[in-house]
Amino acid sequence: MSLKAAADKFQKFCSVFKNEADCFPILFELKWPDGFRCPRCSHSHFYLISTRRIPLYECRSCHAQSSLIAGTIMEGSRTPIHRWFQAIFLHAQPRCINARQLSEAIHVTYKTAWLICHKIRHAMTSRESTRLLSGIVRVSDSIYSKRLTPSFDWHKQEQPLLVGASDDGNGTLGPIVIKLQSKASLKDKYDCPDTAPFIREHIHPDDAENTIVTRRYGRNMNKELAWMGYNVTWWIGRTFLGIGPKHLQAYLDQFCYYYNRSRSTLYVQLLADCINSSRITYNELTKSDSRSRSNRLTRTPRQHSIKLA
Repeated sequence: MSLKAAADKFQKFCSVFKNEADCFPILFELKWPDGFRCPRCSHSHFYLISTRRIPLYECRSCHAQSSLIAGTIMEGSRTPIHRWFQAIFLHAQPRCINARQLSEAIHVTYKTAWLICHKIRHAMTSRESTRLLSGIVRVSDSIYSKRLTPSFDWHKQEQPLLVGASDDGNGTLGPIVIKLQSKASLKDKYDCPDTAPFIREHIHPDDAENTIVTRRYGRNMNKELAWMGYNVTWWIGRTFLGIGPKHLQAYLDQFCYYYNRSRSTLYVQLLADCINSSRITYNELTKSDSRSRSNRLTRTPRQHSIKLA
């Protein structure tokens, strides 16, 4: 899709969701697909309190009040809901978006855009965390940001990965899982990470014993798995200008989320996952004290996007 076609598509979407009220019916349907259910007592009838910016739904039985964004990644956000819808839409397009681009597209500050991006990424991670590979499963080591040098030593940007995928029996890869590994237990970059924890956590118990493990080099290598590190490096580099190890796993999960789903229905799936994923705060995302947080957010957007996108 050309840039102009993508821009026209986004403008058409924005014309449908012009304000927060346009989003309420969709939020209600995705939050309560079988009709309202009180989060405290599961009663199905409510009083609508429409005097708030975002309506409240008061249970007729226990009188507990529930918001449309309670229990979602949008909970506690001051950003209008239609801006969230626009951000999720842009994350579901073939050309993904980084925080600097999102800031310009939906007219929010860079700090807000960065937080929105990571909260959406958190919803993707939560959804992918439930995936267990099954059937014929293949696992290989790979490297993120691999440098073409003969050295055995790790370059500071190189990160070891384990890549697993279901095989349909004809050699075509199905769903994938990519996990960042620690360098601490590896003697050099040609050493293979321990695959046992990966198999235990990400492969169905019925298929774990028959998992086919290969290396990223040698006669028996699986080229598609071994080169997955290159593919994800290229995607992260093109979209986010490179990512350090602190947040890398979240971006690997985002890559897998896209890979494992049909692009034609991705927006609906992503919106539903964002609504069904619990909130995460800035402090939880950064795991840093207020002083270092303040220092980071006073950097220019371009400097910040290179490290955290």
